[in-house]
Amino acid sequence: MIRRAVTALGVSILGAVVLAPPAAADTGQLVLLQSGTIRCLVSADDVKRGGGPIVVCQRVDGQPWGQAPWETSKFNNRLNLAVVRGTGQMYWERGLVPAANETPGGDIVVDAGQTYHIDGWTIQDENLRTRITYDATGHGLFVNAGDVRQF
Repeated sequence: MIRRAVTALGVSILGAVVLAPPAAADTGQLVLLQSGTIRCLVSADDVKRGGGPIVVCQRVDGQPWGQAPWETSKFNNRLNLAVVRGTGQMYWERGLVPAANETPGGDIVVDAGQTYHIDGWTIQDENLRTRITYDATGHGLFVNAGDVRQF
């Protein structure tokens, strides 16, 4: 009797786990900055890059920023993605920010003088540069088509 009850309970738990819907991944929101010259992916929890709040920015033309370092692989290309965590840690990566048609929300455009709040980040266009700040820590990034600087 007890064996049947334990078996039935085990089967029902296994069925619930197998049939449970997958957790929705935070794909982030794409934001176009500086008159469309920069595309950033803003995320509250970017699991692909180790989790936590992250902003990844890329020049739309695909070129690296002037101060971007070279990668240390055998191909020795310039790193073209500026990545900043909510903690203020900034680093460079090689890759692509998804295009607008590859994410559910598409692009949000932040033009001169506008401020936008998303996933705990504040994006504020200051004409010659855009300030991206994580609200909880006050750390972030200044970005324009020619330069990236963390604060």
